[in-house]
Amino acid sequence: MRNIEYIFIDSDRKTRAGKSRHHVLPDFGYHFVVNKEGLVISPTDVSIPVHLIPGPIYDPDKYNKCSICIRYCGSLLPHAWLIDQDASCAALMRQRAALLRLLAELRKRFPDAKILGVSEIDGKELYCKNIMVSDAMNVLRKELSDLP
Repeated sequence: MRNIEYIFIDSDRKTRAGKSRHHVLPDFGYHFVVNKEGLVISPTDVSIPVHLIPGPIYDPDKYNKCSICIRYCGSLLPHAWLIDQDASCAALMRQRAALLRLLAELRKRFPDAKILGVSEIDGKELYCKNIMVSDAMNVLRKELSDLP
């Protein structure tokens, strides 16, 4: 089994399918996808590294070989129901609950792994310059710490 140091969550409120249409690397993708219906799909086994973290901005080997990558199909913001007019509040709650269950399970398997948003790599913003991403991850980490 790989040594897992990071659990990265990649989210985008406009994502529907959970996998990028613009990939060119083999094994690009995610270990888990939490879709809009709150289902957790596992397209790639966690024993196989995926190539989510790109170079040359970051050293991809530093992250890809020791990470589990999760795609959350929607906004991680706690008030996402205000943003996503297409989703019901109940559906968003199911989806967030599914993510929290997955994270709790992964935390048990990999207790030393850091849970980060992709935008929090090395304290830098990779995909966006918006502080809301870090705030959303802080709320998510608080919710996870409140779980038994």
